[in-house]
Amino acid sequence: MPNHTHDFKVWPFSDAVNTATYCTSKVAHLRFPVLQVSHDCDGDWQFLDATTETPSECVLLCLGCIYERDATLAEISDLPRGWGAYRSAVGAPWERWEDLPEEDEQEQKALSDIESYGLHVISVSESDELPPFSYSIGIGRSLGLPELIVIGLKYEVAQAAINECYSQMKSGIQVTPGTSVAGLLGGDFECLIGEVSSANLREYMGWATWLYGKDGFKAYQIIFPSTTGAFPWESEASEWFKKWQPLLA
Repeated sequence: MPNHTHDFKVWPFSDAVNTATYCTSKVAHLRFPVLQVSHDCDGDWQFLDATTETPSECVLLCLGCIYERDATLAEISDLPRGWGAYRSAVGAPWERWEDLPEEDEQEQKALSDIESYGLHVISVSESDELPPFSYSIGIGRSLGLPELIVIGLKYEVAQAAINECYSQMKSGIQVTPGTSVAGLLGGDFECLIGEVSSANLREYMGWATWLYGKDGFKAYQIIFPSTTGAFPWESEASEWFKKWQPLLA
């Protein structure tokens, strides 16, 4: 998560304040109240507005930001992994239940895409401080190679870049850290491939953690230059560009 701080006299959750959580765009951008919460078996928290059973795009916010907006969420801070909770309104009592381990529609779609196309692309839209990012799941199964992630591009552009990079990997082109890859963004721009640390695998790529479980996985970051051709580590790159495309090594 980006560097920012929270100062709570009492912190009710056992997870750290800066733990990454998922919420709907209505909760993040329109300040809809959190009416449904899921504490997934893998430890991820989901904070939903309960207006739909299938939210399209998720937004990443730290746990501290969620709690800062609504301190009544302390009431479900002890929600065990694998459990969900719902309330009809802020201040209403929570109903709790244990989630049965069954495949939902999104999981089925992901597995179907991996079987049909060799990968499935997950996108997380931007929030107040976080840039959007997209990543693959399934490349490890279909090609035995690392997954791909790109930060700072709109979903359509990111998906096209990941799919093109996957096609090149499938054709036998070597895609390894430090190499440049052409044709991902169109024009004459070339992207560079970077490592992704194990800590960032967990923070950014929750669906890949779900897919591979205890087997683990590796991933490469697709790093793109600015419109002036500068990469984030170069002096010519603006501070905004560096923050918009953090390096995950």
